[in-house]
Amino acid sequence: MNILFRKAAVTALSVTMVTSSFGLIGSPNAAYAAESTATTTSAGVTQAYESLFQTDNVIDVNVTIDDADWKSMLESPLDKDYKNVSVEVDGNKLDNVGFSTKGNLTLKAVASMEDSDRYSFRLKFDKYDKTQTLLGLDKMLLNNNYADPSYMREVLHYEALRSIGMDVPMTNYVNLYVNGELVGFYTGVEAVDDSYLERNYGEDYEEGVLYDTDEKSYLQYEEGSDYSTITKDLGTDKDKAKLKTFIQTLNEMPEGEKGDIESVLDVDSALQYIAGNMVFGNYDSYNGDKGHNYMLYSDAAGKFTVVPWDFNMSFNGYSGGGGRGTTTGSTTTNTNATNVSVDEPVLGISMENVPMINNLLAVPEYKEKYLSYVNELTDYMEGIQDRITGLANEIRPYVEADPTKFYTTEQFESNIAYSANADAAGGMGGTPPEGFEGMTPPEGMEGMTPPEGFEGMTPPDGTTPWTQPGAATGNGTADATTGTDNTQTRPGGNFGGGGGGGMGSMAAGSLTTFALNRLVNLQEQLGREVTPLPETSEETGSNTSSGTNDKTITVTLDGKSITFPDQDPLQQSGRVMVPVNAILEAMAAEVTWDKTAKTVTAVLNDQTLVLKIGSSTATVNGETLEIDAPAIIQNSRTLVPVRFISEGLGLTVDWDQTAAQVSLTSK
Repeated sequence: MNILFRKAAVTALSVTMVTSSFGLIGSPNAAYAAESTATTTSAGVTQAYESLFQTDNVIDVNVTIDDADWKSMLESPLDKDYKNVSVEVDGNKLDNVGFSTKGNLTLKAVASMEDSDRYSFRLKFDKYDKTQTLLGLDKMLLNNNYADPSYMREVLHYEALRSIGMDVPMTNYVNLYVNGELVGFYTGVEAVDDSYLERNYGEDYEEGVLYDTDEKSYLQYEEGSDYSTITKDLGTDKDKAKLKTFIQTLNEMPEGEKGDIESVLDVDSALQYIAGNMVFGNYDSYNGDKGHNYMLYSDAAGKFTVVPWDFNMSFNGYSGGGGRGTTTGSTTTNTNATNVSVDEPVLGISMENVPMINNLLAVPEYKEKYLSYVNELTDYMEGIQDRITGLANEIRPYVEADPTKFYTTEQFESNIAYSANADAAGGMGGTPPEGFEGMTPPEGMEGMTPPEGFEGMTPPDGTTPWTQPGAATGNGTADATTGTDNTQTRPGGNFGGGGGGGMGSMAAGSLTTFALNRLVNLQEQLGREVTPLPETSEETGSNTSSGTNDKTITVTLDGKSITFPDQDPLQQSGRVMVPVNAILEAMAAEVTWDKTAKTVTAVLNDQTLVLKIGSSTATVNGETLEIDAPAIIQNSRTLVPVRFISEGLGLTVDWDQTAAQVSLTSK
């Protein structure tokens, strides 16, 4: 099938293409999946590529790149130079595609790591041939889920905004391969580019202009300012005339009145964006001290629409910029993302400094509309635990198989589990490594201690460098006075670190714990019925189960204890059940998950065990055997009989009833 479409031909072809079915077979989240399939405004154009972007859909992206170009990208990632590659996206093949690294602070952070080259990437399909697209798509982004062990924050936030009718980028999940090697499990995002604008604003989108924002784009009016933090991406706006008119009109709104704002702003888009950031605790945004991560698209008449962007720090993933203190200038004290006031939806900045929030919410009609969006998003939050569980079941096999993931599988599981003992206000975890206790972090990271993996980070341009004299940065040469890096050269091809990649301490706190605590707070503020928080009794968080031994069960392998971070072994029906992934990782077995067949294949030495979740049988070297107790699900973990899985892989098993200890011994 020829997929090299000229943009003008997309509309005619898309009616046929979008009816195709891509994945989601047997998905427990059909309602969400249907909702997450792209919808367009009446002015927009349906695009054939929409069928690729379904939230729960996992597609393969295979990049073929010259070895020298790949080495060059990995050695100089901060250059963000495009390389000419061939790519196959879910079976659709294209040549002459642009491929590059992407990002700013996160890119620099990964570039500084010695054990990971897990960068985010962009694929620009029309880089070398302006007529070429992928089913109408100009550009696709592959995000590495930096700081998000759940792999869900970005996906869920976009999905929620879509559920209230906002035009937002579409997402999916991607297994990224480079030259046949699995690089990692990524989040795919529709770039805000020509195809996005045409999909949402119609064929006349080129008559408008798209602006992107850097940090401190607060939209405060400044006489004679060029607003250098707001840069034009697409279109024409001589001397930023439309942008300046919008900002001036926003700031000159009479107190409590609309003024002329509706002539220069799609107010609904701003209210939806503001409400989403507040409900989901996303303060790496206009609602926080950074004042960025949004775009502005103006139509030909100069009316701007807010386009949301970059939600990997949503659900309280960002803890910098005053997230632990009071909000200066506010009458309400917002101490953390969990208890932010619905009436003052900011954190780390005063309402007066963000006129797109302060001035709009001062208008009674807009405040009422904003509160309606808050209530709709709270409706979404009331189903968040089931949504997280369902999505986790869809992506878990891919997370477990991800060879370069920043976090362990246990961190993934704990990030989607609820804990009554966890700090729901928690943001990023991490304590300073030895020798870094007194360091000053770069501007914008003042609320965080320097975590492991940031020891060699060169701060963003124009920001305060780390203050430890002579600290080496990256793999280059450190200046003995400033401690900054003089080169970005680093070894290529290092995609190791699959057990953490130097990022373990930069993990955001539990997604589920924050979401459920935030839900309760919102319900209380809105006068809604309050959903009780889950009870974390000993039987859900420890190693006991109905009618079973209440002793702590320990497991050793060749005399070394095996740790189970988020779900301990338990006894059920006279059998000791253990989390299958933890036990297989401890054995150093080679594990493969088949999502469709719901099977796990474990290979250790000359033994191959295939276990189907929910089945009473398994195979060992092709021979079918009865399992002495069926697998069970506990705290979103699959538990299997330790004796069966261990003996199936050739280990001997001893059980000490008195000590409640399982001893595994390699033969």
